[in-house]
Amino acid sequence: MRLSVANKKEEAHEDCIWTAGWAPKGSGYQLLTGSVDETVKAWSEDISTLGTNFTGHTLGVVSITLHSSGVWAGSSALDSFIRLWDHNNSSTKAIIETPPSETWQIAFQPNVAEPVVAAAGGSSNKITLWGTEPQEGATEEKGKELRSYLLPAGDDKHKRERFVMSVAYSPDGKLVACGTQIGTVAIFDVEAGKLISILEGHYKPVRSLTFTPDSTMLLTACDDMHTHLYDVKHASLIEAFSGHESWVLSVSCHPSGNAFATGSSDAKVKLWNLSTRSLEQTANEHSDQVWGVAFRPDGQQLASVSDDKSVVLYSFSE
Repeated sequence: MRLSVANKKEEAHEDCIWTAGWAPKGSGYQLLTGSVDETVKAWSEDISTLGTNFTGHTLGVVSITLHSSGVWAGSSALDSFIRLWDHNNSSTKAIIETPPSETWQIAFQPNVAEPVVAAAGGSSNKITLWGTEPQEGATEEKGKELRSYLLPAGDDKHKRERFVMSVAYSPDGKLVACGTQIGTVAIFDVEAGKLISILEGHYKPVRSLTFTPDSTMLLTACDDMHTHLYDVKHASLIEAFSGHESWVLSVSCHPSGNAFATGSSDAKVKLWNLSTRSLEQTANEHSDQVWGVAFRPDGQQLASVSDDKSVVLYSFSE
């Protein structure tokens, strides 16, 4: 398997780019990128053309999520707001205000008609689920807290340091996982709202995580310079992948389940073979930290975004 550079957009934003995600657009896709410059930009499939420039956040954008319906998109920022919009017509659908320091990564719940957003709750030590409801005299809906999944209390030291940074749903919608500042990963049953397991092995912040397409395994990206692969059912560590020279900031699994990509503060993007559990390739297109990697839903391309303000588009071949 191989990544080859298809295009590179320099100065794609006015400041560091921290997040990216793909959304369906007509018969193809568009790439959404979020930046410290407080904007979310929608790019053409080949990233040659800028479509919509979404504004509204007042601090840097830390996370983007796309709804399975192909209509809703969402962003969270350091201003503690989650903004939802219809990315097909660029209209703002909802503005969700959350408590300070309680919104980091966000993820739409899959396989549900109405948008439900899970937010990594930061210092609140929980995942919070947000819905929307109409507000009188306004075209945008407002946020409505639906429920929360609370991590178990630890000792005083861990209680202070346990900061929920990352969140991801399993593709079948049955599980939701979160990563914390102290390295533990919690998995909850979505319907029952119960903690299923705590995954251990990391000892530094887990900044990104993603389930494999069959929902049976979980990949985690951590500041300890490792990516872990866990067996979800047995709550066991399958493999620890090393090779990055600094924090692993992002991870994305290929739709086939045969490969995954990681981005790191060492400015590198790495492609890994999940079947053989080996490193296939290292890409050196960025000059600064790589905060986001995202495979396109059809698996044909990978995008990476960085503190160097660039977006790199790779073609993927097996």
